[in-house]
Amino acid sequence: MVRKEDILTDWVSSKKAAEILTANSGHTISTDYVRRLGNTGKIETMQIDERTKLYNRKIVEGYTVKERGDGSVRHAARKIK
Repeated sequence: MVRKEDILTDWVSSKKAAEILTANSGHTISTDYVRRLGNTGKIETMQIDERTKLYNRKIVEGYTVKERGDGSVRHAARKIK
């Protein structure tokens, strides 16, 4: 059985996970991206109810998101020649 104390210390909300990832990565990480990481299995999740998911604090703290480029390479490739 999962105890409430364990949930509060071992699991975090998407907002808190985004704050942790932002601090670890050095650039802004959105809650939408946190949910994407959870849905793809890169961060362990625990479903609370139909709308609420929590994220494993230890995995979130050990995860770093690389900053993507500014899109200039793809933009240049789409230019009409």
